[in-house]
Amino acid sequence: MAIRLRASDVLHGFERFLLSVPDWQAESGEIVALLGPSGSGKSTFLNVLGARMVPDEGKVWYGSTPHLRVPLVPGHPRIKMVRQDFGQMPYKTVRDNLLEYAGIRSEAAEDRAVRKWIRTLDLAPALTEKAKGLSGGELQRLAIGQALMGRPGVLLLDEPFSHLDPYHKRRLQDMLREWQARSKATVVMVVHDVRDAMEWADRIDVMQDGSIVESGTPESIYGRPQTHAMAHAFGRINERPVKEVPAALAKHPASFVIDQTWYLRPEHLAEVELPKDAKREREERSGADALQIWTSPSGAWFTRL
Repeated sequence: MAIRLRASDVLHGFERFLLSVPDWQAESGEIVALLGPSGSGKSTFLNVLGARMVPDEGKVWYGSTPHLRVPLVPGHPRIKMVRQDFGQMPYKTVRDNLLEYAGIRSEAAEDRAVRKWIRTLDLAPALTEKAKGLSGGELQRLAIGQALMGRPGVLLLDEPFSHLDPYHKRRLQDMLREWQARSKATVVMVVHDVRDAMEWADRIDVMQDGSIVESGTPESIYGRPQTHAMAHAFGRINERPVKEVPAALAKHPASFVIDQTWYLRPEHLAEVELPKDAKREREERSGADALQIWTSPSGAWFTRL
């Protein structure tokens, strides 16, 4: 598949931080999630990809063409970015903000586009309101609508669901999935919640201390992570130093080892496989999902109902 966005030999330093990405690319129509702890460089790298930040070294391309600098509008015209601060004009109306970079020439076409996106984004009551009066969630939906009206080939999203309640988050996720399937656009998103990456991304790039430390499909990152952080990113997990793992579990087919630490996710551990001295202590529920917590002299064990 054709490469839509690429970066090479990117270096960018701050006082005590260095972003270092030697080689990175996203294919046409691919959805890539940048995941990692705060301060790992996710948003910095996204800003470099969107040409909102010029790295100390390295280059970024859209397809085979280097970024073009457009007066007053950072970045390539086919790359749209939704930032954490949303970037709206506070004293313009919702309608005017939506049309800011749409490039629509006729008033009738503007009206059709506005009606479509106001309905899609559930912003109808705020159509004539100034952006400064909107809530955080409304501003977030407005910023995403503004980006999509520009018909991007690459959409960059920085924490796109952070201000949304569960209802609007689900609606927006469904809308973005439908839009991406139709447009075949490449999407790169910084996410804080690993579940957002698991649900939508084709690939997860895990960042730590300014570098990408592992990359793979959601299934591979979940089933065979390469870092301790990603082993723990999905909730409770069984872990022991390799030397302390009971012989019956040492070669469990679903287990994995990172730096001499043995891991096994709760759904892969059956009650009959627990050490005989393990006692059920309590149950933790999250919706329909239930986690059982067991104690033993060697420490805690976790299984799923």
